[in-house]
Amino acid sequence: MTIGDFEQGDLSQDRERSYSDLSRSLHQAIDDIPQMLWIGGNEEEGFYNRAWHEFVGAPPASLNSRNSFLLIHPEDREKVKRRWEKAIANRQPFEEEYRLSHHSGGYRWVVSRSSPMRGASRPREVWLAATFDIDRFKHTEFRLHLHTERYRALQETSAMVLWIAAPDGSVTEEWGWTSLSAQNEGEFHGWGWLQAIHPDDREKVEARWKASLAGGFIYDEEFRLLTRTGTYRWVQARAVPLLNSAGDVREWVGKISDVHERLQWERSLQASEERLRLAVESTSLGIWDADLLKGNREWNAQAREILGIGPDTPISRESFRERVHPEDRDDADSRFFGGAPADESVYSGEYRIIRADTGEERWVAATGRTILDAAGKPTRKIGTVRDVTERKRTIQALESGERRLRLALQAARMIAWEQDLSTGFVRRSANAEALLGIGSGPLEEFLARVHPADRHLRRNFLTSGESPDTVQIRFRGPEDQLLWLALRGERAGPDQLVGVTFDITAQKKAEEEVLRMAREDSLTGLPNRATLQQALERACAQASRDGTELGLLLVDLDHFKEVNDMLGHDAGDHLLRRAVMRLREAVRSHGYLARFGGDEFVILVDGPDAFAASVRLAERVRNALRGPVTIRGRTFSTRASIGIARFPGDGRNAEELLKSADIALYRAKAEGRNRLVVYDSSLRTKLEQRLALVEDLRRGLSNGELLPYYQPKVSLATGRIVGFEALARWLHPAKGLLTPAHFGLAFEDPDLARAIGAVMLEKVTSDVRGWLDQGLHPGRVAINVSPTEFHDRGLADPFLDKLRQKKIPPSLIEIEITEAVFLDQLSADAAATLEILHKEGISIALDDFGTGYASLSHLKCFPINHVKIDRSFVHELEGNERDEAIVSAVVHLGHRMKVEITAEGVETERQAAKLRELGCDNAQGFLYAGAMDAREMPRFLNQS
Repeated sequence: MTIGDFEQGDLSQDRERSYSDLSRSLHQAIDDIPQMLWIGGNEEEGFYNRAWHEFVGAPPASLNSRNSFLLIHPEDREKVKRRWEKAIANRQPFEEEYRLSHHSGGYRWVVSRSSPMRGASRPREVWLAATFDIDRFKHTEFRLHLHTERYRALQETSAMVLWIAAPDGSVTEEWGWTSLSAQNEGEFHGWGWLQAIHPDDREKVEARWKASLAGGFIYDEEFRLLTRTGTYRWVQARAVPLLNSAGDVREWVGKISDVHERLQWERSLQASEERLRLAVESTSLGIWDADLLKGNREWNAQAREILGIGPDTPISRESFRERVHPEDRDDADSRFFGGAPADESVYSGEYRIIRADTGEERWVAATGRTILDAAGKPTRKIGTVRDVTERKRTIQALESGERRLRLALQAARMIAWEQDLSTGFVRRSANAEALLGIGSGPLEEFLARVHPADRHLRRNFLTSGESPDTVQIRFRGPEDQLLWLALRGERAGPDQLVGVTFDITAQKKAEEEVLRMAREDSLTGLPNRATLQQALERACAQASRDGTELGLLLVDLDHFKEVNDMLGHDAGDHLLRRAVMRLREAVRSHGYLARFGGDEFVILVDGPDAFAASVRLAERVRNALRGPVTIRGRTFSTRASIGIARFPGDGRNAEELLKSADIALYRAKAEGRNRLVVYDSSLRTKLEQRLALVEDLRRGLSNGELLPYYQPKVSLATGRIVGFEALARWLHPAKGLLTPAHFGLAFEDPDLARAIGAVMLEKVTSDVRGWLDQGLHPGRVAINVSPTEFHDRGLADPFLDKLRQKKIPPSLIEIEITEAVFLDQLSADAAATLEILHKEGISIALDDFGTGYASLSHLKCFPINHVKIDRSFVHELEGNERDEAIVSAVVHLGHRMKVEITAEGVETERQAAKLRELGCDNAQGFLYAGAMDAREMPRFLNQS
């Protein structure tokens, strides 16, 4: 009974039950089979057993012909469908390999085989299909195919012939013979291959092959083989026997390789080695040899000479190592004194050495090889040493030169070009597009971008004997940027020019910058001193020709140096730039503004009424500069002193005019700064007198001619002496005793002012110490300190050191300062110095109060203990109500602030009485005593 019998629809009921039972049994049996089985008709119904569901990872009984088809790899579905439809149509067995979805998530190769079966009663077809997993087989088959292809490709790409021979030695198969030899396909078989061998080698090759056949051992021979070019090449033939289970030769497998180049190289090497041996014997190559078993070491004379080791000096393992430069010794240790290479390869290195005899540093190249015995044990070391100092230096020089050249080429923007004069076509190098914005093309395309004034230079370039071989032109490059190009070339033929084009834009900009820097001040952008000098000379010459005048302003920023000293040059630069902005705004088109140097500026005014315009401009400049400037939280007033000179009255040339303006500027600074002074001839005379005075006073200081004189201060309430003021006097050898009224100008020189202050401090403290030692008590002695001395931020330290040295209590010393100290932009430094002295117990007195520019706020901000009313308010105190009001106000203010008040210039009893009435504390003047020499002080103190 067949399966078709179970599917007939006209069975009786009993037969139906039997059929159902049998069908269930049949399905159960198919389901239990471990192979993948399917049974069904050709109308897409069917039964898939458990193995199918487990393979694809589908739930039991979920597969049918429709969804199972979707489990086939998309690339294989059409092929399987066509094959299945053909099998059904022809009622022929079905068999196909394809990829099927696997429960692992991928696809696996399977083969399905199916055959149709017919029932006995009805012709309805039933198909039974079995599917087998062949994935491993397919991958093995693929690898085998791949290996076969690789083997074939390897054979085809190498100069090698593969062959197989029968046990008797006759060749049966070959691959690649025709690509190597002159024989055609098939001529290699049997013993035909012998005919391609060089006649001189044939007998030897045949005899050796027969010997291997007889003995069954490996065949190996080299011989010459005739190639298709008609020449002979050396080849190597090698064959090994393959044995059967009985130990007899089953076949021979062999190869023939082209070894022509290797043999040629070996023979060349042998010749080279012979030449090398002869060369070593005739050159300065050092040879060293060490027997590791016996401990013997040999160096030839050249090796000793290279290292500076004498011929009689014993050679040890350390002889070379000790000569190696310490910085190179670790590398030499690792190469020459470490473990030897196991393959007997050569090891080498280049090192600096220190010659044993001269101590000279030189370069050597050393090589070595360790010889091993059959067991791989080192037995010998041999090598060379060669002096390569000159080569090393040459290489270093070349490398340095090449590096510089490479950097230069990288930095150079250059293109090469050729021009056909007959067509006007210019062929340019590939980088022309990036540099010029155009590639190769007609000359007119290039000329369209050249500056109109320069086009003739390029159009006529090298076309006549008079044209230069190098020209410079302006060119509109990419993005319309202006480039400067240099063209250099030569004629290469009647109709051909060749050349190079350089981008010299940076060079031109540098030249312009150099020219600008030569003319301008780098910080402010104003014309510099050299440019000013030229402009001033031209202006003077023109004014002389025209009979006109010039005005020259020399402007100096007051106290600019102190800003630099306190906050640094960057702050000073900031202040200068701000000042220049204000100067430009003030000057505008009214004059020529230049930086003369440092904090000095020059303004040149020409035109009608130039001198009067200069004076007006000077006031405008002072007002423009007066505004405050804040730098790092500090506020400064950029005031200026200005000297004015006119041409031609104050100077007949640029040099004289500048000198006159400088003298006027000096006078402005000497008068307290922040003012303008117009030059007149008397200023030059005063300057010369001042210079002579300064020189004379320096001489007087070195000769000890400067002395302190002491004027007493008296209490108006008790009449007792409360202290003295030390006044500087110059005991001049020719002019007698001089007061500061005669030499006060000397204090304008900072160095001289500090020297005078140091002399006065030394002598006053010595005098006070002497009086104390005599048991005399002078009260508080005041020492005058000039504003110039406060520029020294360390003024307090030497002052206090001197008191400690003389062992004088600070309470016996007073420092007198003028209101000019408070006008200094750096008055904060003066305040700090005064605060230090005040804390040490030294009294601070403000002299000449009311005559300067001090603000009353200074009495609050500075540590002032004592105020001295200037003599100008005391002189007419008796009959001048204004003076009386001023003195009364000062006394009242001083007492409210707990400040002691002393009136200067008291000469009459009525003045003293009025001062007592007003509540003044002390008086100083001729009513009590004039200034006296220190030698008179003991008598005066004893009488008081």
